[in-house]
Amino acid sequence: MTRRDFKLSPALVLLALPVILFVLAYAVPMLMLLATSFVRINPVTLKVIDPLTLYNYQKFLTDPFYLGVLWNTIKLSLLTTLICLVCGYPVALYLSRAGSRERGILMLLITAPLLVSLVIRSLGWIIILGHKGLVDTLASGVGLYDRSISLMYTATAVVVGQAHIFYPFMVLSIYAVLQNIDPALLRAAANLGASPWRVFYAVTLPLSVPGVVAGSLIVFGLCVSSFVTPALLGGPWVKVAAYLVWEQTLQVLDWPFAAAISSVLLILTASIMYAYKLASRTAGEKIEPR
Repeated sequence: MTRRDFKLSPALVLLALPVILFVLAYAVPMLMLLATSFVRINPVTLKVIDPLTLYNYQKFLTDPFYLGVLWNTIKLSLLTTLICLVCGYPVALYLSRAGSRERGILMLLITAPLLVSLVIRSLGWIIILGHKGLVDTLASGVGLYDRSISLMYTATAVVVGQAHIFYPFMVLSIYAVLQNIDPALLRAAANLGASPWRVFYAVTLPLSVPGVVAGSLIVFGLCVSSFVTPALLGGPWVKVAAYLVWEQTLQVLDWPFAAAISSVLLILTASIMYAYKLASRTAGEKIEPR
């Protein structure tokens, strides 16, 4: 063999770097997490009781309390995603049709919160929703309530906080797809006699499905794994899976059980996201432009 035979092409080198980074930063930790979930330890002595067992999964999947926490996580995430979609689609549609100057101002207003720390934004909602906060003051001022109210440490507070924090991801995902729709298609549909609502339903909506899917998957994935906002706005009274993992890791010191919870949540989330993607693709095919 000559020296030329061992020469690596630049394309192969560029491909190898992200693959190595993916393996080291994602694949290896995930395998370690999965391996840890099959170990049973004594949380008091931290000694291994059984090195290979399904005890942690059985404990999590058979206990009504843990199943309730998992369902609560999925429910809050779905509700937050739905709110972001309903409120974000009209804004994204308006952005795609606005002038350049108006679009720039609106984009700044939408993306500006992303420059602020997640913790700071969550703390801001404590001031708004807490006792003697903005909501309490306004409700008392207009006579809706004759006593002080507080939405803190409720599921409502968690959903509102998460919807506000992850809202820009939904808007930007849908806007990116709407921006690439050829205006000639909309004009052609209008010239053929379609009403504005018909143009939206038959042309704009099906072509924007990829943006809706992308935005929904991003928001849902972020909500399912969210810890800071539920911990600050919901506290121990609104438990989600991420809070449960933190509790088992740092307070109970049952790391294998926390790994099992994380593994179940990851598999369930990936399954829901894949099913949603397939359903959205099917819906998009049914209402595709004709």
